[in-house]
Amino acid sequence: MFGILFNVGNPAIPVYTNSLDISGRFVGFYLASGGVGLMLFSIIWGVLGDIKDRNKILAITFFGFAIGQIMFGLFTDRYMLLFASLVSGVFMAGVLVNIYSYINDSYKDETKRNRTLSYAVSLFLLGAAVAYLGGGYLTRLLFPHYNYVFFIQGGLLLLSGIYIFFETTDLNDNSAHLTGKDFLTSIKKSFKLPWVPIFTITLTFFISFSHNNVRRFLDYYVINQGYTVVDMGILIFTVGIVSLISNVFIAPYFLKRYHNFRFLQFQFIFAPIFLYLSFSMDNLLIGMYTFFILYTVILAVYEPTAISFMSDNKAVSQGILVGVRQSIVGVGMTVGFIVGGFLLEINELYVFYLAVLFYIIVLSGFTILIQLKKKDVKEYRQKYLKEARKSW
Repeated sequence: MFGILFNVGNPAIPVYTNSLDISGRFVGFYLASGGVGLMLFSIIWGVLGDIKDRNKILAITFFGFAIGQIMFGLFTDRYMLLFASLVSGVFMAGVLVNIYSYINDSYKDETKRNRTLSYAVSLFLLGAAVAYLGGGYLTRLLFPHYNYVFFIQGGLLLLSGIYIFFETTDLNDNSAHLTGKDFLTSIKKSFKLPWVPIFTITLTFFISFSHNNVRRFLDYYVINQGYTVVDMGILIFTVGIVSLISNVFIAPYFLKRYHNFRFLQFQFIFAPIFLYLSFSMDNLLIGMYTFFILYTVILAVYEPTAISFMSDNKAVSQGILVGVRQSIVGVGMTVGFIVGGFLLEINELYVFYLAVLFYIIVLSGFTILIQLKKKDVKEYRQKYLKEARKSW
């Protein structure tokens, strides 16, 4: 539901903003306003999920995002569009925080947790793929009234929010014993995380900066190169299906056999290479359907790996821990979209080349972390080999 409903309006955004003569620089500010909401409210939504019923919190986030999207379709003034985007970002911040917290609380066994996170991310990617395909055709069907797409999206979000509000789940909510009095205490704990989560969360800034820029400015790049929203929808749908396959089959295989740090290092060896090759081809679509798909395969398995690592820390509740990480994702999105908007006006390819540079920085960071935690990485591998021999 999240994958479909939170992405179905995305294909309409480039053509809608272009129809309003909004410059690339201002597009960056518009996208960044959503990141501001994510940055400021992820921890708050995570703590509220710890204290209250997570289902109710998830329903509220769906309602709020619906209002933001409907406002986006109603407004034509660029500053009001910024406000609508900010509203959407504020409520979007609470969705993945509480979904990941549910899973981390419910599956303490690392193998099962990794598998479940991979499936969750896979379903989101499948939903996003379907949304881009359907949204592309819907946008073309509603030409030139692109704003109607956001009204349809908002209505579907409201209906889904009602369903979630009354639905029950058999997933655990281990932090439900917390009370409102713990709210400020919980917020303060977010500033006292151990150094390893802080180190990896810092690297999350560079990953979020790069990956979100690639994902969102790709829409504008494809449209500005003369391709249609349907072409873009088919491309993103294909990428989404490949990501789904990657999460279902590739991620669980490696996560079971290699320590999270080692697997993260492996991902960022290849991500910058494939991304650079994607945009160095003379024919854009050939680059997209070859190297960009390979890039997607590599980055698709990053999210379950990183979230699984977060769940290993027991110093603070999952809502806080995942909330802090999502806040840093928001910081990366905000700064990245602002910088990306300026680069979009100078040279669109600079957006993607800067992402390549940042991925190299991330690779260096995980390499350093492996050296610092070499003993843990080695013990994890030895444990797997020992268990594998028994099964053989």
